[in-house]
Amino acid sequence: MKGSQAKAVFEHFASWGFIVIGNDEAYSWNGFASDMSLNFLLKCNDDTESIFYQKIDTDNIGSVGHSQGGVGAINTVTDTKHSDLYKTVVAESPTNPELSVSLEWDYGLTKINIPIFMVAGTKGDFEMKTVIPSEKMPEMYEQITAPKAMARKKDCEHSHMLYSADGYVTAWLMWQLQSDEEASKAFIGDKPELVKNELYQEQRIDIVLE
Repeated sequence: MKGSQAKAVFEHFASWGFIVIGNDEAYSWNGFASDMSLNFLLKCNDDTESIFYQKIDTDNIGSVGHSQGGVGAINTVTDTKHSDLYKTVVAESPTNPELSVSLEWDYGLTKINIPIFMVAGTKGDFEMKTVIPSEKMPEMYEQITAPKAMARKKDCEHSHMLYSADGYVTAWLMWQLQSDEEASKAFIGDKPELVKNELYQEQRIDIVLE
């Protein structure tokens, strides 16, 4: 989905205190357009004429993507000029590696070295048989050695994931980028809220706190 088609999502994240930027690149899998978007914001941060002058928290930058964009989000934080600036990544229904190879959308899950939240749906052949089959998601998860969490939203189709998983995506970003302790309870503690949520399945959380 192009950035111009996700205005409501962008506005939602902005309402929680995030500076949000996207793009309309049709082939977002390689992360280049996302990285150029960040590059633009970094220039704005140094531009005294910009409304973003000295407003960008360069220590707390995240990447979020859905479907092909999920692949792009991973490539953004692992294989672009500014990879080392990203603190966390969210991949919503990312295209599984085998399909990605056939589409020439290569990416490497083993390259991820920052916390990642991976979420997908459970409804429809496109989501469950093509994009990220139920047997593929755990395999993908196991390849990641960084702190991680995953879950599948019950009765949710591929195209709806961008909106349906929004609550946990927001909580993850608030925890990872804003150090929000209340939001962190969705993923850590004695009884993480995500694990208890009956609207989700296949929840896994592998995060060791220092």
